[in-house]
Amino acid sequence: MKKRVFAGLLVLAMAAAVMTGCGKKAAETEAPKTTEAATEKATEAAAETEAAADEKATEAVTEKATEAATEAAAETEATTEAA
Repeated sequence: MKKRVFAGLLVLAMAAAVMTGCGKKAAETEAPKTTEAATEKATEAAAETEAAADEKATEAVTEKATEAATEAAAETEATTEAA
């Protein structure tokens, strides 16, 4: 009789473990979707930030080049007038 009770409890414990294990898999499959979406948003934000930084750097270089060209033209004009 003790063996039957022990076997019955063991069967119930194993069935509970199987049901619990199956329930967790559904939660695990949803988690990567959220992580994937967050990673995609972070990647897009980083790309936008990088593009904005590149644009600012290009504007700064263009502005400096324009200033240098203006100064060179003024020096050339001054030299031409002196001669």
